[in-house]
Amino acid sequence: MTAGALWGRYGEVRDALEKQYRLPMNPATGLAPEALLAKVRQYLAAAGAGKPRIIQRAEMLRMVLTDAAIRVDPEDWFADHIADGRVLWKIQEEWMAEAGRKLGLNGWRLGECAFGRLDLSHTSPGWRNVLKYGATGLRDRASAALAAARDEEAADFFRAAAIVCEAMRTYILRLAAEAERLGAQRVIAALKALAERPPESFHEALQWAFLFNQVQEIEGEYVRSQGVFDQLFFPYYDADLRGGRLTRAQAGEMIHCFFDKFAAQHFGAGNNISFGGRDAAGNDLCNDLTRLCLEVFAERKMIDPKLTLRVHRNSPPDILARAADAVRGGANSIVFANDDVAFDMFVRHGKRPDDIADFVAIGCYEPAIMGRELSCTMSALCNLAKPLEELMRTSPPPRDMGDVLRGYESILAGHLRQAMAETRAWELEWPRVNPAPVLSSSMDSCFEKGRDVSAAGTEYSTSGVMCAGLGTVADSLAAIEHLVFTGKLCGWDELRRALQDDWQGHDELRLTALRRAPKWGNNDARADRFAVAVCRSTAELINNTPNSRGGRFQMGCWSIDHSVIMGERSAATPDGRRAGEPLAKNAGATIGMDRKGVTGLINSVTKLDATDFPDGSVLDIILHPTLVRGAAGGKCLRDILATFFRKGGFFIHFNVFDAETLKAAQASPEKYANLQVRVCGWNARFIDLSPGMQDCFIREAESKAR
Repeated sequence: MTAGALWGRYGEVRDALEKQYRLPMNPATGLAPEALLAKVRQYLAAAGAGKPRIIQRAEMLRMVLTDAAIRVDPEDWFADHIADGRVLWKIQEEWMAEAGRKLGLNGWRLGECAFGRLDLSHTSPGWRNVLKYGATGLRDRASAALAAARDEEAADFFRAAAIVCEAMRTYILRLAAEAERLGAQRVIAALKALAERPPESFHEALQWAFLFNQVQEIEGEYVRSQGVFDQLFFPYYDADLRGGRLTRAQAGEMIHCFFDKFAAQHFGAGNNISFGGRDAAGNDLCNDLTRLCLEVFAERKMIDPKLTLRVHRNSPPDILARAADAVRGGANSIVFANDDVAFDMFVRHGKRPDDIADFVAIGCYEPAIMGRELSCTMSALCNLAKPLEELMRTSPPPRDMGDVLRGYESILAGHLRQAMAETRAWELEWPRVNPAPVLSSSMDSCFEKGRDVSAAGTEYSTSGVMCAGLGTVADSLAAIEHLVFTGKLCGWDELRRALQDDWQGHDELRLTALRRAPKWGNNDARADRFAVAVCRSTAELINNTPNSRGGRFQMGCWSIDHSVIMGERSAATPDGRRAGEPLAKNAGATIGMDRKGVTGLINSVTKLDATDFPDGSVLDIILHPTLVRGAAGGKCLRDILATFFRKGGFFIHFNVFDAETLKAAQASPEKYANLQVRVCGWNARFIDLSPGMQDCFIREAESKAR
């Protein structure tokens, strides 16, 4: 096949590549997952017995990369298929269960107010080092550090890092040999080169980044940010275009295939890739690769990968227009981040001004510093509405709203302290549960300290506390004030009985709570002051609490889809919500309660100090399609962004749909296979959502039409 024949065939092979992770491996190339797991267990019982966990982890990974069956697709620009069978994840689960028994703790307890856990799934490697060193450079750096190790723990870490990096090189050589056997001309040269040196071309850089991403996830930690893509890969892209080795169209075809890899292996929450942003001086960091990726993103209209566009006061207007047009056109798997707020937030919480260039969104919209931070953004989860149950059940009649607010905050603080104590206990078990030499091999600070990420090796080691249901709490406190104190429509005990009865038989009082009491999201100070007060006191507690990894806990004001899950496990609340109904989502209003439009919602949410949320906060906006049509519609969406950011908002994302379309999709799903919605921090096909989630979106859309 000639070089020219390799290009221009994406349209012909795209459908086949969508199914690439469902195809079997070549059994002649290695072991099936069952045999691989048996070999790993035999190793743990014999040769591996008694070795440090980090060495066990490294040697198990080497077995997988050396012995597992593989496959290469000649039509793909990237090779990566291996039958790892999630072997290391299975061992990790056993080690996690062992630690849980020791601690007397379970990981997920969504029916409680708050609980702590060990979050292994929100990571981003040091992508600059991954590309700078390649597999051989990372191996050589670890080997050199091993020779100068200052203690036994450091020696074990460097030895493990050298083992896994050499194993990655072995894996690359195996893929290259299989590609050569099949005549897979698209990948042979790149793979052979990557086995010997760092990447030098755009193609090599993308191939190596995807392989590192894959191997880290085989090790046992999801890669929840692919880094600041346009900064990382522009030097390779630009050099190839200037040298005549690649055209812009060919680079676009390669990006299509790169993005398709993530879509083909979509596991639910999606893969986050960041773009744009500013440096410490406020200079814009966008480039032509930013524009090309937005073009590809808009054309694909896929739910994965998801994008984070970092926006600041000097962002190029054409970049904002491209992103807004993608959202309007149905490619809305994108969250917009305020870099100016992020800069202030990072500096306030102890990070360096220069770190802003490497700001990424981990997972959904949790801010972190690429290559220097292990953020663990869901180390604890908190249902902010739960303390209302305890307050209404146990508190004697309060004298005023000051008593109510103090009682609520005291109960909440007790649960949060317990949850953070649980997380600290879990974190001390991390080196035995999940040593991570692949991830650690990319972090400069791990080499400086001689410690794995699990042993506080990163420069910044933070633990996020996800706080959900803020709008429900603000509405409930405002309803108590309206019903019991200012309106004197009922007493404390009567409201208590109404909630115990799930509002059954108290219809008039419930309607008053729902329709007459002030609501968060309408720029109404009577409700907004409660949201501000709760966030201020909660942030002060969380952000000043040390974790067990040399860092601190961080408050996040978001919920993802736990607004539904936690709502199902929550009793009736004073705002008129019945037991089991969803909580308010993320930082936004309760469904149907933001009656003053987008302006009222933004004015409420931006009363919060976003720098109080180093674990992130986000606002969901639903727009009717008629609002964003035509040139005026594009300006409308950009104006919303500009207003939100000017007023100090942090993260924002959009859904553009109407209730009629959603109802039609619910009734005839076969006709709406490509209709996607922004669920929370990820997108999904509407027809793949549960009926309950579909109904939530329909209710939200209906409320916007009123």
